[in-house]
Amino acid sequence: MDHSTVPPTSQRAKESPADFYFTLARRLLLSVLPYPDLTRRLRVRRGAAALVTCKKWPGDDASGVEAAQLAMYRLLRLQRLTRRAVRARRKDEAALLARASLETCIVGLYCVFSGKAVAQLAGANYRAMRKVTSYITEAGLISAEALDSAIAALGETGPDLNIRELANTLAERHDLPIVRDLYAAYYVPLSHFFVHANAWTMLRHVSPDGALRRKPDFPWARRGPARLSDACTGLLAGNIAAQEGRSAKPFLAYAQAHVDRLVSPLLAFAFKGVVRSAGWGRIPGMALEVFMLRAYTHGPGLGDDAGKREQRIRAALDKLFGALEPDLPEGMFRQAEEEFVRDILAAMAQVAAGAQNDGDDGQQITSVES
Repeated sequence: MDHSTVPPTSQRAKESPADFYFTLARRLLLSVLPYPDLTRRLRVRRGAAALVTCKKWPGDDASGVEAAQLAMYRLLRLQRLTRRAVRARRKDEAALLARASLETCIVGLYCVFSGKAVAQLAGANYRAMRKVTSYITEAGLISAEALDSAIAALGETGPDLNIRELANTLAERHDLPIVRDLYAAYYVPLSHFFVHANAWTMLRHVSPDGALRRKPDFPWARRGPARLSDACTGLLAGNIAAQEGRSAKPFLAYAQAHVDRLVSPLLAFAFKGVVRSAGWGRIPGMALEVFMLRAYTHGPGLGDDAGKREQRIRAALDKLFGALEPDLPEGMFRQAEEEFVRDILAAMAQVAAGAQNDGDDGQQITSVES
């Protein structure tokens, strides 16, 4: 881990497809287990609050780091509210607060690394004032020209901040790929599953048997919102600390601990679908199949020929996907299974070739020494 970022999960996963699937199973387990960290959390929160050295807001003359400190205060408040909602089992509220935490973290990180963040935030704020006060002109209380003139006196307006663009900028220009990972894995699904009025949010009120219910289904792990908010707090605090020349390690280690226990809403939803389709009684067998497949790809499978490897991998994946077929369209995962087989075989071939080369080098060294 360097001083500025938590290692992105996607980069670790790309090292080995088989390891990636094993990691998913491990993360699902960790996501439902409690993680008592009260002492550590209090220490991190005190440290994060101490990073805020700006005592009086300088307005549009604020630096990027000062704006990030303002975001730090906002994020600390959101973290507390998120945890309260999780404890009270107000699940939708917790999910919305977690999304707000991630959004604040991304904006705060952008303020840390971009020299024009304050001007962009101010311009977007002035532009938003036109939107939130538009009802005044529609009611005929004031003309649109007079309102525009008043807002223009405050400062130059600018475009709204695009969170996706900020995440991509942080990933590509400032070596923070974890931000893009979190945006794709959490911000987008949370927006779709909880914020916007769409077919999905309404279908949460339909049970698997088709009956309507007043309490919607919750497509996430119960502790997921708290873990995401905690991770965002540590990530932003660590980068502010690094920018100010302080130790970032305690904050980033805290963030990493919660990232490792995070599972995306999409994966949680898929797992719940697996449980409904296969039943709890088949879950241990499916988990065992995943562990056995990983053991094979890291052990005896490396010595088998390509045909035998493919046969063994297909047999394992057929069992796993076959458990889902009763409630899903036939062949729904056929392409996914083909890609899994291809990626695992490619990774095994690469490892086996590397082992062969090491062995050849060893023989050459021995012959020279003799």
